[in-house]
Amino acid sequence: MLTLIYSGWATSKVLKDALIPYVSSSLGKVVHTSSRDVVDAAIRKAFTNLDDRIMADAQKGAKGDCEPGSAEAIAALAPAFAGSCALLTIYEPKSSTLRTAVTGDSRAVLGSWSIDSHTFAAHALSKDQTGFNEEEVKRLNAEHPGEGGDILSPETGRLMGIAITRGFGDHRWKWTNEFIKHLQSNFYGSAPRPKSKTPPYMTAAPEVTTKKVESSDFVILASDGLWDVMSNDDAVTCVSRWLAARRKGKPESVEDTKFTSYAIDDEGFPSYKATPEFFAIEDLDNAAVCLVKNALGGRRRGLFCGAMTVTTPTSRYMRDDITVQVIFFKDP
Repeated sequence: MLTLIYSGWATSKVLKDALIPYVSSSLGKVVHTSSRDVVDAAIRKAFTNLDDRIMADAQKGAKGDCEPGSAEAIAALAPAFAGSCALLTIYEPKSSTLRTAVTGDSRAVLGSWSIDSHTFAAHALSKDQTGFNEEEVKRLNAEHPGEGGDILSPETGRLMGIAITRGFGDHRWKWTNEFIKHLQSNFYGSAPRPKSKTPPYMTAAPEVTTKKVESSDFVILASDGLWDVMSNDDAVTCVSRWLAARRKGKPESVEDTKFTSYAIDDEGFPSYKATPEFFAIEDLDNAAVCLVKNALGGRRRGLFCGAMTVTTPTSRYMRDDITVQVIFFKDP
């Protein structure tokens, strides 16, 4: 069983259609007796092959006979101009093994039942690929010696302005400034990143992990919009409470709570965290919907309604895009 989470726009449309077929084809060439390293390498190769295709198709469109600003060229360039993270899980029922492949800052978190504490415990199956990830900092410093201080911000964890260090598309972190300027002047592309010297800085190669799971476990797959406001532990708590309510056959009682306690973020906007005391456990047909609604306010009904009502461009300051799947290994 393969499950995919992606975040982005034009690039994510390509991933939706092509990433699982690419991974399936790559794994189809691996014999069943192959080692874990061989399987992981096949998954990584599928990711990078697809990104190579995205970027090659875009370059072909820009270098062809298309006139400046043509719809044909802009359509070919769109998946490279935009960008997307990807989070893929592969479950092998015979061995109860779950493989997780991540490119970017979407995250997989496993909820496992603890016999000692009689609660579900959270276990991260992936690590966000940002400038706060020490391994990513080491990789970038090794690949671009002497540029670390210019390309990575220790305060924000951003790579020349972008929040992730790996991703699909995102041409300004992969192509030369000369070519990016050509795209800017002919096809309405964005300007080069000011301190880009030795691209590519980003890769679509995923980090792959393997974990043995139990039938009572569940896994939460979500884009960074969820994890920006909810911790791993609290997300698992939310799903565990959802499970308990579902088994009882009735939602938790919910009282409207005012949104009175919040912080101010670096841009001067109100910010908050979704924590268990504000959870509203009431959508018993879908655990992912329960998570999303609680990330957007939960029992703080005024906050929730505001988050659902606000439109672009203001919405970007209140909430990020949120994509969530919750996978159970037996019927909940």
